[in-house]
Amino acid sequence: MTSNNVNHVTDHTPNGQGALIPRAESLIVRTGNIVNWNRLKRSGSQSAASEVYDCISSTVKSWIEGLDSSEKKDLQNQVSIQCSNTKYIEQLPAEERQEYKITVKIFIADHQKGAVEDAVARVLEDLGVASVETVILSVPESMHSYDELKDLWKSLEAEVDAHRVYSLGVSDLNKAQLEELYNTVHVKPCINQVNLTTCCVIPQDLSEFAKEHDVQLLTHNDPPVILSTDECRRLIGESVSSHDDGDWQPYWVARYSVLIKARGVIKTKGFIARAVRD
Repeated sequence: MTSNNVNHVTDHTPNGQGALIPRAESLIVRTGNIVNWNRLKRSGSQSAASEVYDCISSTVKSWIEGLDSSEKKDLQNQVSIQCSNTKYIEQLPAEERQEYKITVKIFIADHQKGAVEDAVARVLEDLGVASVETVILSVPESMHSYDELKDLWKSLEAEVDAHRVYSLGVSDLNKAQLEELYNTVHVKPCINQVNLTTCCVIPQDLSEFAKEHDVQLLTHNDPPVILSTDECRRLIGESVSSHDDGDWQPYWVARYSVLIKARGVIKTKGFIARAVRD
């Protein structure tokens, strides 16, 4: 796997000129199981945001470097592009499914219609499973009001109703926000993640509400925005070509982990991300 720790931008375009993906409106990146990336085993202390950037960038670079000149030329007319690290995409054997617990955290970049359904479907496809145990929703702080959350939560409830997801959680809601959400939805959040880098001590009112309503408070260290628009454009400029970095924005990032229940060990961890441009 190629590292993205470089001091120059590689131009992957045919003959080194022009944009490689000038007509692309959607870019999906599937990293596969990063547990098996030897390079990342030496980078265990990196931040969550750095890990996302590094994994997505490396996947795109490796995918492009594996294309021949005719395949790169074909990219110029494609509207929707998938960059997949197929060597590391590992589907779970059906006969072993009960041995694992799958948790997915979806980072929504903006109030995007269809983002939740899209992210869940692609995780299920990569892992080769019909359902996951838990999905945790993370949205920017500006979307923490229920008015912003309700459409996304309805989409998550639909996934539960369809038996593709069993339980739901949220990230970084205060007591008032969690209470409003809890009291107005039919599938109640059973987890609220709290970032202790911005909140050193869990507020007492949040702790009391969570205890009363059987909501787990779990700590995490993910930033509020795991991939910003500027980072998304820089990543594409570095990984695709310097001519392709304009007008892109992150749509969603999904991080999935597969826990071996009996051992408490992570078997699989990976990212799937989607970027779009108008």
